[in-house]
Amino acid sequence: MVPLAQLAMTFLKIGAFGFGGPFSLLAIMQKEVVERRQWLTADDFTQSVGIGTMTPGPIFFAAAIFIGYRLRGISGAAVCGLGALLPSFILAVIIAALYVEVESSPLVMGTVHGIAAGVVGLFLSVVLKTGRSTAKDARSAAWIVIAFIALAILKVDPLLLIVIAGTAGAWWLRPMPKIQMAEK
Repeated sequence: MVPLAQLAMTFLKIGAFGFGGPFSLLAIMQKEVVERRQWLTADDFTQSVGIGTMTPGPIFFAAAIFIGYRLRGISGAAVCGLGALLPSFILAVIIAALYVEVESSPLVMGTVHGIAAGVVGLFLSVVLKTGRSTAKDARSAAWIVIAFIALAILKVDPLLLIVIAGTAGAWWLRPMPKIQMAEK
């Protein structure tokens, strides 16, 4: 069983150093929770992110709570949720106060653009890792392509896509029963 103090320190670290938004935070969380500490499998992590998309609020925050619950129940959920949220809350308040004063500085503008480019790289990393564990067969790979086309080309509302994907996935992507062959 993972000690609560270790969960707290891990999620405080992720929350404090995970710059760039939810997908960069998910990449850092995956590296820490799945690869480094091996608290979850890649499939468990993907399920946690899936649960995160089904709840209101930031995906990262909901995934952290779900992971905490999976590892230590209610106390784990609280510790991981607070650990993930507290550093960004404190830092956001500080940055908001300072940014208003220096937002037109070339150094600040360059820093913001550099961070944005790094976040795109982190996002692509999460997409590839999550995609590999999600696209287990031709049906799920096809569904990923359909969802991408619906969002990127047809401009389907993301919330509507999530509802449709969950509903269709329950039918189309459920495990198929094995057919028993009669012995001759």
